[in-house]
Order: sequence, then C-alpha cells, then structure tokens
Amino acid sequence: MRIFIGYDSRLLGDRFAEFKKIIDQNFPNRWHSFDTSYIVSTDLSVLQVRDLLLPALNTNDSVLVAELGKEWLGIGLSEKNRNLLDGINYA
Repeated sequence: MRIFIGYDSRLLGDRFAEFKKIIDQNFPNRWHSFDTSYIVSTDLSVLQVRDLLLPALNTNDSVLVAELGKEWLGIGLSEKNRNLLDGINYA
C-alpha cells in the first residue's frame, strides 16, 4: 500500500536527520519531492509506520500518516516525478 507521511516544518536539525534516516532505512520505495512529505510503499499499517517514526519526534512535532488510494492527480509535477509516483507499488 501507499502511505503518505506529512510532517511539520518545525522538525529540524537532529530530529529531522533521525526522521529521514528512519524513512530511508525502512522505505526504499519512496517519493520525497515536497519539502514536508513523503509517499512510501510498504506492507506496514499506518499505526506501525507512525510507531516507527516516534523515536525521532518530540511533543512539539506534528506528523500525519495516512493510507493513500490508487488514483492521484497533480499540477506542475515533472515527468520524472510523475513516473516515480506511478512506479511506487500499490502493494
């Protein structure tokens, strides 16, 4: 399934580095073109993804983890980004 991960721009410095490290290590099939969001392909539930990210967060941070459907539309996305989004598995 595709999971959307959106995070608050207050997630900076060491916390963001840890957050990004967790995503990079656990989700090799991912899209990160916008500054504060990822779309990842995983068999994990949204709860499991959220729990995986918790060590990088503190009580001032905001994160949204949501399952996405199969259809998407965008404006202003490059061909490269459209191809990457099309290539993320719907597992």
